[in-house]
Amino acid sequence: MTTRQDKQAVKAAKTAAIFTGTLAACMVSLAFSSCTAKRARAHTAPPAVLINTVSDGQSQTPRHHTSQTAALAEFEQAELRPHFQCTKNGVFYIAVETDKHGEVHEKPPLKLADPIELIGRGTDETGSHYRIIRWRDAVTRKARIEALPMAEIGNNWQRLQSHGITVMASRRKRELLADYLQTDGSNERYTVTNRAGWCADNTAYILPNGEAITAQKQPAKVIYNGDKSQADSYTESGSLEDWQQGIARYMAGNSRLCLAIGTALAAPLARLLNIEAGGFHLFGDSRDGKSTAAKAALSVWGNPETLMLTWTGTGLGFTNTAAARNDGLLVLDEIGQANAKAVAQTAYSVINGVSKVQGAKDGGNRELSRWRIFMLSTGEKPLNSFLKTAGVEWNAGQAARLPDIPSDAGKGLGIFDTLPGHEKGAALSEAITDHAAQYHGTAGRALIRLLLENPETINEARDTMASFMAMLPDTDGQSRTVALRFAITASALELAAKHGITGLGAGVGMTGIKQCFDAWHSRTGTGKYEDNQIIKQAIDFMQFYAGSMRFTDWNSEFTNHDHAGYRRRAEQENDDEFWIIPAVFENEISKGFEPSKACNVLHAIQWLKRNEKGNRWKFQRSGKGRFYVLIGIEPPNQEEQ
Repeated sequence: MTTRQDKQAVKAAKTAAIFTGTLAACMVSLAFSSCTAKRARAHTAPPAVLINTVSDGQSQTPRHHTSQTAALAEFEQAELRPHFQCTKNGVFYIAVETDKHGEVHEKPPLKLADPIELIGRGTDETGSHYRIIRWRDAVTRKARIEALPMAEIGNNWQRLQSHGITVMASRRKRELLADYLQTDGSNERYTVTNRAGWCADNTAYILPNGEAITAQKQPAKVIYNGDKSQADSYTESGSLEDWQQGIARYMAGNSRLCLAIGTALAAPLARLLNIEAGGFHLFGDSRDGKSTAAKAALSVWGNPETLMLTWTGTGLGFTNTAAARNDGLLVLDEIGQANAKAVAQTAYSVINGVSKVQGAKDGGNRELSRWRIFMLSTGEKPLNSFLKTAGVEWNAGQAARLPDIPSDAGKGLGIFDTLPGHEKGAALSEAITDHAAQYHGTAGRALIRLLLENPETINEARDTMASFMAMLPDTDGQSRTVALRFAITASALELAAKHGITGLGAGVGMTGIKQCFDAWHSRTGTGKYEDNQIIKQAIDFMQFYAGSMRFTDWNSEFTNHDHAGYRRRAEQENDDEFWIIPAVFENEISKGFEPSKACNVLHAIQWLKRNEKGNRWKFQRSGKGRFYVLIGIEPPNQEEQ
């Protein structure tokens, strides 16, 4: 409805147009005839006399006549139309009606919901579409942004309501709100992701709180729509210098602290350097400082007091937890209190980096979640030993992705090699724990910004990895997998030191991680890691079953349902021959390895007999079939590892 002020504005516009011969004054009419920017497209047409007056006034200047007349003709064609309006008071629908005199008027605004600003549109990795919405939290009064799935609009209002946004209850109002959400607002394009970490072709890094880190001066056009259950934990507290003085400086001379913090820094490098997911399991006596190392690691990314998870808290919800920490760090404490089968399931998930196949409501399967995580685990027992007590299998390939590292640094100080400024390990642990609670979240962000703003630094990291690998004994197979994980951890520390993130000098990280590698290597033997695992697995089997009923006496005609083979006794017990059924040898003794590989390894230590005639590894026993043959319960001259 035209107000007195509107008429005055139109009159002013007429006068201005006559004296200036410009279209600027005509635009004043448009601005004043609309209460908000939204009404710009629904303004009332200026009176016809305005166009005539402007034309007459410009009769002496025909070069302006055509353009002005065309612009004003466009005004004349405009009319009031129904439209949406978002103000600080809410989202409104403003309809129009025609009275009995034929004049068109706006009806009173109809409130549909609390304020919801539509700032763009987005798509995720699967091609699903979203509206990007912004609102102010009713309690905290902080602005929040989220990607609203288009598929939910009109069908499910729970997402908006769970954010404290009031949605009017009537069916008509909700239908109008659905129209608003789908058709109104900005069309600016965003990338939507349900997992944290690197995205948008590695031009942005998403933290689990939704924070998007990009190169300097580049806008963040990425929306994180995944699990935010620990969003408040990924905070910054104190300065980077505070963190360096309170935590990072203690890495100098302390190998296990280097391993923990290095694992945290290496996590975002893994994808860029194409290193598989995995991590380290720190094991040792309780209260030796393992949890302190874990908190130091978590301080790289956020508040360790709330970021720390336990093995007992894993299970069905782990998929969301893993996706939220993609390209990041996961710390799981106190393995001894958890269920062994749940531990194995979680460890498998970390290693495999993919969720289980699940059916979708509308048929087919849900999109698989994928992640690449670096993990730090703690417990009193080696992971392999803990799982075996519950009868859970843990093969060499899996063990190589989460190797056991003794938490005791061997100096009588628990995890510490040295106690700078402290007399006892407990005092240093307490200091690190207190400082981590005060100063956190800065180092990880600094590393991400370094990688985004200086892409060439990834080549520095690659070169440092190569230098570290050159320091190690020759490795292959599973042993190389472990060595590469140590290498990227050392590389991350050296990169962070070089660019002022840790405040440490060059070489501190390399030295500390090499010490941890040596501790791991001494436990697995001086030979190849995979070979040692084959030997150990075979010894475990024979020590457990050699004297049992699974091995029948050579001359006996009786067997049982769990028959493993025959025992042919010799004068010396160490010379007894164990003729093993192929299925048992291949599925139990060499489980997780290629049988031919296992045969070569066991023959090389003079334990498995080789048949120089016919089949290479199997011996024929008349009327009984073919068998693998081991001499003795364990290899000759076998030393305990």
